[in-house]
Amino acid sequence: MTYPTNVEDEPEESGEGLNFRHYLLMVLERKWYAVAVFVITMIATAVYSYRTIPMYSGVVTIQVLKRGAQVLRTVEVVESTVGSETDFNTQIKLLESLAIAQSVQARLTPEELKLLVATGGSGEPPNPLSVIYSGRRIIPQRMTLMTNVQFLHPNPKIAARIANLYASEYIAYNSRLRTEESLKAVDELKDRAEQQRRRVDEIANAMQAFRQKGNHLSLMQSKDIVTEKLKALSAMATQAGARLKETEVRWNQVQSWSEAKRDLTELPVIASQARVAQLIQQMTPQKLLVTQLRDRYKDKHPRLIDAVNALAQINVELTSAVSAAVSAVKSEYENALRNDEEARKALTEQEQKSLELDKSSVEYDNLARDFRVNEQLLESMLARMRETAVTGTIETESARIVDRALEPGTPVSPKVGTNLIIGALGGIFLGLVFAIFLSAINDRVRTLFDVEKLVGVPLIGIVPRIDGLEQPDKAQIVANGTDRPAIEAFLSIYSNLRIDEKSRDARLLLVTSTLPGEGKSFVASNLALTFASQGQRVVIVDCDLRKPNLQHLFRLPSAKGIVSYCQDGAGIDDIIFANVQANLDVITVGGRAKNPIQLLNSKAFEMLTAELSRRYDRVVFDSPPLGAVSDALNILPLMDGVIFTIRYNTVKSSVAQACARRLSATNVPIFGAVMNAMSVGAAAAYYGESEKLSRDYFSGSEPAPGRG
Repeated sequence: MTYPTNVEDEPEESGEGLNFRHYLLMVLERKWYAVAVFVITMIATAVYSYRTIPMYSGVVTIQVLKRGAQVLRTVEVVESTVGSETDFNTQIKLLESLAIAQSVQARLTPEELKLLVATGGSGEPPNPLSVIYSGRRIIPQRMTLMTNVQFLHPNPKIAARIANLYASEYIAYNSRLRTEESLKAVDELKDRAEQQRRRVDEIANAMQAFRQKGNHLSLMQSKDIVTEKLKALSAMATQAGARLKETEVRWNQVQSWSEAKRDLTELPVIASQARVAQLIQQMTPQKLLVTQLRDRYKDKHPRLIDAVNALAQINVELTSAVSAAVSAVKSEYENALRNDEEARKALTEQEQKSLELDKSSVEYDNLARDFRVNEQLLESMLARMRETAVTGTIETESARIVDRALEPGTPVSPKVGTNLIIGALGGIFLGLVFAIFLSAINDRVRTLFDVEKLVGVPLIGIVPRIDGLEQPDKAQIVANGTDRPAIEAFLSIYSNLRIDEKSRDARLLLVTSTLPGEGKSFVASNLALTFASQGQRVVIVDCDLRKPNLQHLFRLPSAKGIVSYCQDGAGIDDIIFANVQANLDVITVGGRAKNPIQLLNSKAFEMLTAELSRRYDRVVFDSPPLGAVSDALNILPLMDGVIFTIRYNTVKSSVAQACARRLSATNVPIFGAVMNAMSVGAAAAYYGESEKLSRDYFSGSEPAPGRG
């Protein structure tokens, strides 16, 4: 497996991303915050549930009728038919109206009003109307004309009482509305009928005066005669016009064919003439006979001459017949033209007579029409007034009560059990969200996604947090075997380094970090011990000349070291602590360097690294953190690869990314990053294992899984 050596070489897509395990890790990081949110939510839910006043529900069921009982089939003044969803919704809005609430309040006794507004407190009692209006609930039943009227109140008797009053007052309100509107309509119809009667009398008197003024009865009869004659002349004119158009079309065809010198016998109007058709029929066989005789005889043959003469005679007769047919078409057209002119003239004269007669009868017709219209309107008003007067006194219901409200025995709220369940679920959800939110706003490196996508370095190992041990014991934990999870973590790092060809063959390994305190020396020492445990000859070199640490971690005495070798000319065997652990040698700093960067860039240090590479299978260099000093960058050109130590949830991703870019700029392979000091539970979330499984395995009670 090959890891990218810099940020630019990293693949564009990663199969990991922020998956479920990363979110689980976020929750594990902030689990106590999540628990606190859960507890607060449960306490708030419990306080709300047990301090809320119990509410009782009175429910009455009403059926809205499509149409009330009809004693008489008449049109109602107030339309009460429920024929659509809109009509039903209108009735629901009427139930929800303030008018019904006011009617219910008016029906309550003083004792009931006191119970209605009783709150148990010492403050001013609320308005009864507001209590009624806010406590009622109108609940339509889906796909039916049924609706429930619910009233909530701490007193069960009041809850049932007001729910029943709501239904009764809704039905009574519709009945009162219908009766009141009917009485108003009767009074208004009486006034309008009287006005209409006077109008009818006025028109009747005007018609009588018109009759006395002239003999309009004979005028009406003349109008009928003129109208009938006008209809007959109009029909004649229509027929004459149609005939004229027909003959005109034929004549125009004849003229156009004649002008174009076309054969008129091919024109249907000519060819349809009996004589023309007969001659055309005779000509065809005669032409055939002439053709046959020409093929058999010469031009002077008697039979051929007779046949040609007969064909010429037929042509002469055909020409005469065509001329006669053309004359007939023309004559027919001229006759149709005269007939059309005469019919139009007669029609015009009759129309003039009709107009003159109309002028004389317009006034009388207007009076007669007005009289008929007003007389009919008066009759309909009187009939409607009588119907309304009768139906206004008949009570019809627009709804009926199906189930009356009974006094409830148990409150409907608060539902303590349901509230606690909802509170528990809500607390879990809010706790998870809060924990993830706190983790999300934390920009420190703490996940595989942060290391590989943000920092840009492949993650080759996760070392769990180790508690209760001194620093020297932690630095040699692979050798002393005090923490199995940590040992397995370093064995996993070793396995990952062996997978890649470059890291497998690398001798000179540099271990560095971003900031001080991230555990680079801990990782370097235990990684060196891991190599040594696999039978390799290993030396670990302390290159942190500013803050040396290996001497303390391995509990070594003061002696010569790198400074002695590079500045004082000491021999290489003089500065090596041999066999500190099996197969492991150690080289400390061995003094104070005046100029660390100059020493690390010296020829002596380069010769030291070359000699160590020749003697040992692995040389591990513990260098200063990149974020503090640049010493590590001076050693890098001599190294075969780098291991980047990142302490879990400590360094900001932007700072770690900047240091990773500085490493990448040297073109030295970055073998990967080691996440240090991660909790056992968080590390198990990455590998899909529980914390218990990790403890059982590392304690030896479970079979060992394969190393990754």
